[in-house]
Parts: sequence; structure tokens; C-alpha cells
Amino acid sequence: MPKRAPYGTWSSPITLETVVSSSIVFDDVLVDPITSVVYHIEERPDEGGRSVIVNTAKNRDVIPSDFNARNAVNEYGGAPAVVYGGTVYFSNISDGRVYSVEDKEGSQPIPVSPEDPNKQYRYANFAVHPVQTNLIASILEYHPDDNPQNVVTTLCVIDTATATRTGLVEGADFYASPVFNPSGTRIAWQEWYQPDMPFEGALIYIADVSIEDGAIVLSNRTYVAGEKLKVSATYPTWISDTTLLYTSDESNGFQNPFIYSTTTGSPRAALANPIDRDFAEPAWYFGLYPYALLGDGSYGAFTAFQDGRNILYVLNLTEPSDPVLIPDFPFVVAQHLKQSGRNATSFVFTASLNNQPGGVLLCTLGAAPSFAPTYEYLKRSAAQPVSDDYISLPQPFTLPKGGDPNDPLYAILYLPKNPDFEGLEGEKPPCITHVHGGPTSMSTQALSLQKMYFTSRGFAWLDVNYRGSSGYGRAYIERLAGNWGILDNQDCEDAVTILGEDRNLVDNKRAAVRGGSAGGYTTLCSVTTAENNRYYRAATSAYGGISDLVLLAQATEKFELQYMYKLLGGSPEEIPEVYKARSPYYNVVDSSGVPRITIPLLVSCDCAYTHIPY
Repeated sequence: MPKRAPYGTWSSPITLETVVSSSIVFDDVLVDPITSVVYHIEERPDEGGRSVIVNTAKNRDVIPSDFNARNAVNEYGGAPAVVYGGTVYFSNISDGRVYSVEDKEGSQPIPVSPEDPNKQYRYANFAVHPVQTNLIASILEYHPDDNPQNVVTTLCVIDTATATRTGLVEGADFYASPVFNPSGTRIAWQEWYQPDMPFEGALIYIADVSIEDGAIVLSNRTYVAGEKLKVSATYPTWISDTTLLYTSDESNGFQNPFIYSTTTGSPRAALANPIDRDFAEPAWYFGLYPYALLGDGSYGAFTAFQDGRNILYVLNLTEPSDPVLIPDFPFVVAQHLKQSGRNATSFVFTASLNNQPGGVLLCTLGAAPSFAPTYEYLKRSAAQPVSDDYISLPQPFTLPKGGDPNDPLYAILYLPKNPDFEGLEGEKPPCITHVHGGPTSMSTQALSLQKMYFTSRGFAWLDVNYRGSSGYGRAYIERLAGNWGILDNQDCEDAVTILGEDRNLVDNKRAAVRGGSAGGYTTLCSVTTAENNRYYRAATSAYGGISDLVLLAQATEKFELQYMYKLLGGSPEEIPEVYKARSPYYNVVDSSGVPRITIPLLVSCDCAYTHIPY
């Protein structure tokens, strides 16, 4: 019989030790296109956060303990490794060089990029030429000085036989996703220019490839898709020598799949009719491919977003088709999709669930028309840490602001859950409001023991996907433009109020707010610059909460510099008053000297966020 006790006072077996207990974070999944061997990259907190490449089936480390398979291209990194014919090529963050290592017991990495004593070069997102396999296309980021805004990004070719580097493509501000077609006669890539982020205005190009004197030479550079400021084309993959698959938001403002033919020189929609769902997420990191080819490329498995989680489709790529929804896809987050071998009808991916830890998964699909799936764990991130009785499942909400269904606000609510307790009669639970970072990102429905720590003690936890969040289409992202620090804060307050006063689910008079990075900025605004800076009863700004927008504009990396200009409506030189008015640092007291912060506020820092001034 549950005991009645005030919400927020319950005892729980989910302790701080449970929350911080060892759980593997998977950074990527790799598949050798020659051997079909699967590898993954996992973070090791007990080894200083080192990222390790692991042969998944053998559970054997491929790189020794003094190597770290990471990069910091665009500061966020991603896609630090590729595997081809039993050899792993990876970027080592300690010295910035690229290394090769054979997948054999005791094999030692060998440097294959030039020496870099001043650590001025960074590499990521590799593509091995399928014929001249000693040649690898890569993103190259050059740092001429200590100012991160002065970096120069190009595409280059690394000759692993001579440890030399040559230029391949230059001129754009940023590059991503170089991919060769199966015969190595063409290459595709993504590029974009300031002030765009890759999810705002990114272009895809292709070019013919020839090998001359052992080097790659490009010709017939051809535009495929995308438009500066208006259309984002992203995640290119060759289906065949003449057919390129990618996603774009050009048709309906949602990332949908498209196909380009080099034979006709024109693109076409892969869908018979556009679908108002994003089939791709913003590329904050390299390598977040949201789809995998199946069989000979006639079909593809695609993730899409719905209510803050992933769903899975299978799509016929031979003609414009309606996708087949795979019912009851259990994984709320599915990333790094890769075909598990040549002509395989299965794919591997990293996965999260909403009720248990995730891992590295293999999904095998049956025959058309149902494509019935089977799932196999290749490696779990952790054992189930607590009983399901203490796991609060997410409840997604679409909340009409001001009663207007055309102006929605999205949120995910976790109500208190503990089999040993229930709240007092007539009492509603206090609410912890979480603000995600980005701000062009989203809170998903993935299991978080941090959230369960609070819900099992009688708190409600609310994730708000405020205007500007991803996963709900381009128009929803663009609503935050010029209004960062205002609309995000308003939406968080509105979500709590609606769920409290209209839905009677939480006590909006006992709400707290927390967030890190851009979410930390919104949190600090909520207690300083917000119109109602006493809405919450407590606040926490964690890891990288931004307090001074002027300093942020001076210190942030090139990747995000002009992104913040869009979010605020201009540069510090153009609108200095806005930067001051929306910076919590300059608004700790009002014009009369009266403190604005009147509630308990905890501010914590993370030294890893070197590009964010506190």
C-alpha cells in the first residue's frame, strides 16, 4: 500500500551513485564495406573521457590506451574514424594527426598525415577511395592562430602511403560528408557559408574524379541541391555510380529524402507526397546519418521525428513512393545508421529507449510489404539499473499557445512515479522545467536517470521544445530568429502554466528551471532579463550557461559566430543595445540598483566548454 507523503519528499532507490554509474556513451558505429565487420566508438569516463574504437563482435579495443579517437572540427567534432579492408583510420585528438591501425591483436597505430608540431590542423569525416585505397578524402580545419574565428576549412586528400596531404576543394566556409560513388569516379560533398548553419542553408555538389600520377583530380563540379539562407540539403550518399540520395527541406520546410541522377542531371523527390516530418536532425556533429540503404539500394531505412522521438520508415527508392511505417519502433533515438554489409537488408545504429538503457543495435528487416523487423543488441550501454516501477514514461504534449492551434508549443512531461508513495490528496507535484541547449536542438524521450532521480522523489519533470527547437520543421526553428532570450523563456513559462492551470498536472506555483549551454542562457535570463523574473522558485545554470553575449560574440568559434547574429538580430556592432539588454551579466540589478535575482540560483561550469565565456 503506497504511503501518502508530500510530493518532492519521497525516498527512492535511484541515488546520485545510480545516476553517475558507469554507462557507455556510443559516439559512432562503423561498418567495414569490404569485410562487413562492425565497430563502434565508445566514451570511457574512467579513462579521462577517452573515445575508443572497439571491434563490436569481439569486444576488443582496436586502438591502444594512449590514443583518443576524437576530433574538434567545428569544436563539436564527430565522424573521427573510418574502416576499410580491416584497417581503421582515425583522428587522434591528442596530437591532431590521422593514424591507421590494423584490426589485429597488438597492432600499433601508424601516423598517415603530416607532422603537425604546432597542432594547427584538424581532420574529420573520412572517405576512402574505393580503388586507390591509400587516398582518403577528409575535412581539413586549419587554425593559423589562437583566434577560433580565423579557421580555414577545406576538403583535402590524405595519401596514407606517404603521409602527405593535398588540397581537394576550397572556397566555402564549411564542408561535410565527402562520399565517393562505388567505382570511385565521382565524389559528393556538402558545403555552406556564413551566416548559415548547415540546417539553414547548405548545398550539395558532385564532381568527376580521376586519378593522375597517384593523386585525385576533380573536374566538372556540378550543383545538386540547396540554397544559401533558404534551403538545407544534407547527408549525401551514393546509391549507385549515377544516383545520389540526400535529404532537403526544399519542398515543404521539413527534411525529406531526395534523389539526384547524374544521367538526367536533375533531382526528384523520393516521396510520392511530402511528409511534414523531419527525416534528419541538425548536423551539430559529423556523421549523424539518419538513414541506411538496404539490399542493392532499391530500398532505404529512414528515421524521422515525431513528438520528440524517432520513428522508422522503409522507402522504395526506385520510384516516388509512400513510405512504409514500421510499427512500434521501440527506440526513441536512433542515430548513425549504416548498412551492415554489402547488399544487406539490415542496418546497425546507436539507440536509446525511454524505459531502459540503449546500445549498439542491429535491425534486420523482412520482405515487403511489411518489412517486419527483428532487433539484436550488439552491445548494451548498461544493465537495467532500477526496477521499471520507478521509471516514469514520457508524455508528449502539443500545447496551443493562447488557445491557437496554429501556434503550437511542444513539451514532454514525466510525472512522479514511485510504487511506495503517492502525493497528498489535492496536491499537485512541483515541476522541474528543463531547457535544452542549442538552441536549435531538442529534448528527446530517451531514458535519463537524472530525470528519474527527481520523478521517483515526487517531482514532475518537463522538457520544453520551445520555438527554435528542431524536429518540428524549418518554420518552427526560424521562429526564434531575432528573439533568442525572449521567446524561449516565454515558451518555458507558458508550458508550465498550461500544464498546471489548464491540464491540472503540475503545480506551476512551485516550478524550478534548469539548463546548460544555450539552455543555461535561457535559465539565467529567466531570473534576470525576463519580464516575470520571479516566475520560478529556484534555478540552475549548468555547464556552459551563457551570461555575456558580448563576450560570446568575441570568443565563440567560427562555426556558430554568425548563427548568434541571426538569433539576436544582428552583430554586436549593429545592435549593441540588444546584446546588453539580453545578457544576464549586465542585468543582475535593475536601473535603480535593486537586485533582479530574488530566488536561489546555482551556477556550475564545465572547463571543456572553452568556446563559451561564463
